[in-house]
Amino acid sequence: MAYEFKLPDIGEGLHEAQVLTWFIKEGDYVKENDNIVEVQTDKAVVEISSPVTGKVQSLGAAEGDVVKVGKTLITIVEDYEQRNRNQSQPDKHPLTPQPESIPNMESSNQKLLTIQSDQGSSYRPLKKRVIAAPSVRKLARELGIDITKVTPTGKAGKVTEEDVRQYHHQSEKEIAATIVPELAHITEVPKQTFETTANDQQHQVEPIQGIRKVIYNNMIKSKSTAIHCTGMDEVVITKLVEMKKQLQPHAESHGAKLTYLPFLIKALTKALKQYPIFNSTVDDVNMQIIYKKEVHIGIATATKEGLIVPVIKNADQKTVLEIAIEIQDLTIRARERKLKPAEMSGSTFTISNTGANGGWFATPIINYPEVAILGVHSIKKRPIVVDDEIVIGHVMGTSLTFDHRIIDGEPANAFMAMVHSYIENPERLILESS
Repeated sequence: MAYEFKLPDIGEGLHEAQVLTWFIKEGDYVKENDNIVEVQTDKAVVEISSPVTGKVQSLGAAEGDVVKVGKTLITIVEDYEQRNRNQSQPDKHPLTPQPESIPNMESSNQKLLTIQSDQGSSYRPLKKRVIAAPSVRKLARELGIDITKVTPTGKAGKVTEEDVRQYHHQSEKEIAATIVPELAHITEVPKQTFETTANDQQHQVEPIQGIRKVIYNNMIKSKSTAIHCTGMDEVVITKLVEMKKQLQPHAESHGAKLTYLPFLIKALTKALKQYPIFNSTVDDVNMQIIYKKEVHIGIATATKEGLIVPVIKNADQKTVLEIAIEIQDLTIRARERKLKPAEMSGSTFTISNTGANGGWFATPIINYPEVAILGVHSIKKRPIVVDDEIVIGHVMGTSLTFDHRIIDGEPANAFMAMVHSYIENPERLILESS
């Protein structure tokens, strides 16, 4: 009997997904839980496995096609005899619990779709027991490290914080050595079509889909809903430049490349605590302002596919060094398209860094339904006045865009002034408690 496997709602209100790679073809024999296809959702690349065992009768879409939720992804002629044999014969190997499965709501017999992170069999041997403190396990989770792979150096085979950081540092080196060829693989030119004009001239036509489609829709939603107003200023960061230089060796010893962004995020969290209206979202349907208790900072990150926003969760509870390590991890995995949807959602405030080659000011677009976004721009040497004398200092441009429906000019100025105060005096970021 032919089983039509329809694309389910994988999560977070998915409406469609683009087929990137088929791992099988028509006529192939597949087993239940074998990976069959890789798809691009709005936020991540996901591998989908077969819900049944049998022969592939037909594929519902070609690579590059966009499939709507509820539409047939693949048709498989089920092998009931093999399924019955599998059910009657216990597995010879001990197994861990299987990855979380999501019901296919279109299927009458509620077959399961298993999302897996690796290709091949979904069966995994039991992991070895690891001795580690809760704080060490938490650090490993935050850095995306499988703690069972870390070599322990502590007493009685205990994994220490230094073990985790050393493993992370080594992994970063390995990733850096292969990141260029990896990017060449993941940024293949999208499928293109062509149209011919009356003059027989060909124009390249690229479909708006995937991440670019998400950006497209989000920008329309933000600009057509929030009333954008942008304040611009410049801040002297001479002390911050010197502090970063002094702390760089310490950060490197912990496997982190220290940039200015962790300091800026930390300064931002301090100001958000004093001005909670900026750490809120708008509920337009119920006409409410929702003040967020947690401080989750989105960091706008450029990738080959477009701009995405990884999120530093509970940034106010982390040190500058911890934020630096997390930024490094998220940025690398963002460019490799390995971020999970949960790592790109839930932000309460977003910061946009245009980088050293960016302009002096900009008008960043609010990450709706947030109510504001901070843009930080290039750093230049400029003449400044110190104790009535003109000296050369380091100056950075900043831009704060806020939703003028919710926030007025006076609190926006005060908020920006507090952020600048911490940036100009970065020692406060280290001396003051969260």
